[in-house]
Amino acid sequence: MSRGKKPVRSPAAAGGWWRAARPALAVVLTLALVGGVLAALGVLGDEALRRVGGRDRYRTAFADIRCDPPPGLDRADFLSEVRYVSDFPETLNALDPVEKGKLAAAFAAHPWVEAVDEVAVEPSKVVRVRLAFRKPALAVKVATGDVRTVDAHGVLLPDGAVPPGVPTLVNLLPAPTTAAGRVWADDTVARAVELVRAYHPTRVEKLPRGWRLTLADGRLLSVIGDLPR
Repeated sequence: MSRGKKPVRSPAAAGGWWRAARPALAVVLTLALVGGVLAALGVLGDEALRRVGGRDRYRTAFADIRCDPPPGLDRADFLSEVRYVSDFPETLNALDPVEKGKLAAAFAAHPWVEAVDEVAVEPSKVVRVRLAFRKPALAVKVATGDVRTVDAHGVLLPDGAVPPGVPTLVNLLPAPTTAAGRVWADDTVARAVELVRAYHPTRVEKLPRGWRLTLADGRLLSVIGDLPR
């Protein structure tokens, strides 16, 4: 017997491993190819959005935004105030999600706005903003002779006529130093708002030892602490 010679494999045996592995390799290569194509499309898509979004024909004038204004303002004046408060540019990109978020923040900064429910872009670049507005819950007489209003959370509302039916705090208070859109930091106002929410009076008066409320039917209610008597 001769030594040092390796057994010779037949061509069929030598190619057997390739035939066995070929289906698995085909799957791996296909998945890699698909992944590469999807990644390329994602990059191209982002780049396309950036290029398209920057074109002037996709920009909308702030003054053309569709929304309901708060009571006492028309839409044009309200949009002007929103732009002034937020220092927003004259135009916006209707397709840019970043500018869409900035637009929502701009409206939220206005003292009449309690919440921004939706910012939607409709066909033909029409931008619609759905808003929830603060409602006057208490009218407060101040030393300057003005009457200021706050909402049910004690947030000071902008100057304006007091709507009918809003309860009045008859005690004369110092003029607020709080900016509109912020909670009026006054203990008397805060407690009066609590009483309005609890008892729904038409008139609220602070006494040396409690409160006197006038109810809608004309009855008087005295309140010491949290309990009526």
